Amino acid sequence: MALMSDTATESEHRNRIWFFPHKFWQATKDMPKEEAADLMAEVESYAAAGDFQALKKYPFVFVGDPYSKKGKNSAA
Repeated sequence: MALMSDTATESEHRNRIWFFPHKFWQATKDMPKEEAADLMAEVESYAAAGDFQALKKYPFVFVGDPYSKKGKNSAA
């Protein structure tokens, strides 16, 4: 039983979603306010749905552990 919860915790940790506000602000600094709000709503909807592949296309979102040596993404 403990093995199952360890696996679930490990899986949850691997799929943790990190949002980097400074990178979002940098990416949206020249966008109209409404467009930036729509982009944030799109990101939030992908996060709520657990669509990790879709989230990986955003430079201000990281799925996994950004501080891990393996599998670095551009957002770290």
